[in-house]
Amino acid sequence: MDHKELNGKQAIRLEMTRIRNGLGEEQREAWSKAACRHAAAYLEAASEEAFMAYVPFRSEMDLTVLIEWGWEKGLDVIVPRCNAVDRSMTLYRLESWDQLKSGAYGIMEPDPQAAEEINPERMPRVVFVPGLAFDLKGGRMGYGGGYYDRFAAKQLDAGITGDRMQWIGASFEAQLVEELMLEPHDIRMNGILTQRQLYSKI
Repeated sequence: MDHKELNGKQAIRLEMTRIRNGLGEEQREAWSKAACRHAAAYLEAASEEAFMAYVPFRSEMDLTVLIEWGWEKGLDVIVPRCNAVDRSMTLYRLESWDQLKSGAYGIMEPDPQAAEEINPERMPRVVFVPGLAFDLKGGRMGYGGGYYDRFAAKQLDAGITGDRMQWIGASFEAQLVEELMLEPHDIRMNGILTQRQLYSKI
């Protein structure tokens, strides 16, 4: 990647961060709840027994309502814990908010002493992925750490996930762009969840 392309990515990240941070707190909350309703309907229609989500940080779409819905329905809710040393992710089954503690970058993550670590082979079929920008072709711009890209590549290399995975980007409509330039290692989304709908079968 040349400096021009890198600067272009940085510019988009800064702009999308500005846009997302500029959304009012009440607006983000209302839109997050609407998106969670779409996600719950999708999971229920597909008779999913588990899903992977993230604990929201700062102005990200808040999936709290979806996570609590999953608990109420008896679904396994899987949440990742990030290792900043090698930028890897370890998965845990989250059963209550009490199982969280501050982790990498100040993000609330599963406490290894309180939550059950799961084998990657038990990876759920549906994964909701945070990001700064998405396009409706499945493109995603993350935060630059490469955690999800690295995790997805590791799963594929191990032959664990195959084609059955549904990677769904979670974002507000304001974060959608016409097209993102992807690199070979970038994971492509199978759907995008927004407050308006779940754009699937991309």
